Amino acid sequence: MELWLKFRELYSKALKKEAIHAEEEMAFLETKSLIARKYQALMDRLGMEPSMDDKTFDVISQVLSLQSVSSVSDVQIQEIENGWHRSFMFLNKLLGTLENQKETLAHVSPLSIWLPKAKVFCAKKRVRSVIFIVAFLVLANWIHLGEKLIAFLSAIGIWEYLQGFFPVGTKS
Repeated sequence: MELWLKFRELYSKALKKEAIHAEEEMAFLETKSLIARKYQALMDRLGMEPSMDDKTFDVISQVLSLQSVSSVSDVQIQEIENGWHRSFMFLNKLLGTLENQKETLAHVSPLSIWLPKAKVFCAKKRVRSVIFIVAFLVLANWIHLGEKLIAFLSAIGIWEYLQGFFPVGTKS
């Protein structure tokens, strides 16, 4: 959002026909470049395609440089302004959605995600993982991790399965 607002600030200054310095022009071009890269990375990461409300690329492609703003027609200026605003609203909506997802995920226990995956993995890979699990169980019994480990392995459904093959978990 900061980059989008910076783009607007530099563009607005150019519209006011104020003197544009080389440093400002470079900052503007760098801002456009960062917007394009970060926006594309975000959309790729989220698996989203641009919507009709999203005019981000349209806006940054219409303003080639701050110097070129002086030759833009009033119709083009209005089109850029409308596109900037639509994209601003779209980006804020997207930001709100991401913030809500972040808050929701903050209340999710990593164990609640991992446990079902562990069950599926163990169910699919039992034969390959039996040796590793048995070695782990023997070690666990050897260092007396005992009941907590057995409860965990029972919860993911492998403790009983392994007891059928190996006499683990019994102390002499």
